[in-house]
Amino acid sequence: MSFPPHSGGPFFEVDQEYRHRPAEYCRKQRGWFQDGRKLRNVKASKAFVWPKDGRNGTSWGRFKDILQNKGPDMYLTLNADKHDYMHNRPTRAQWSGYRYLDDRGLDIAHPFTSKKHAPWTRTGWLGGRTPGQSYDFRTRQYGIPNRGTWTDAVWQPDPRKNKYNRYPEAMRNVYGEWFQDFHYVPQWLGGPISNEKGRGRFHKHLEPDPW
Repeated sequence: MSFPPHSGGPFFEVDQEYRHRPAEYCRKQRGWFQDGRKLRNVKASKAFVWPKDGRNGTSWGRFKDILQNKGPDMYLTLNADKHDYMHNRPTRAQWSGYRYLDDRGLDIAHPFTSKKHAPWTRTGWLGGRTPGQSYDFRTRQYGIPNRGTWTDAVWQPDPRKNKYNRYPEAMRNVYGEWFQDFHYVPQWLGGPISNEKGRGRFHKHLEPDPW
């Protein structure tokens, strides 16, 4: 449907459409805000969010994590709309406990904390732990960071298929320093010509064949 430029209606020509950001809750004013307006008649919904660390991403793998007490915590998000839970989920730095390494410069007026969004992790009879612990991507459990802690890791897309390689493609220590496995570096960045994922050609970056 087209609209005349001077039809007198509510439509006007723009360079790009505007898409609304999910509504955010303000604790001081006790209400949901969107586009600078306080929303009325909001029926907030709650949703459980279970982050992934790159390992055991299958349903069976995640079930084993529960039995072995491994993997990230589950969190409860509060949303103005039930479809906003993905936007309100904790970031990787938030659920792992390393904001000082990742979220520099971001707005922390309303930080995502386990005390509010995952209170069961702080209750002993629910299997909780001592407050202040961070996630170790090496042991896949929460604890006090030390020199052997991995503060982040980049795993292969499906590491469960490679039973003989227990190490990630890259890992980060407690000082924020990354260490990359040479075997997975792209060829044009000095990596190997071929690896377990595929074969290449010497000094040539292979492109898909044209149609």
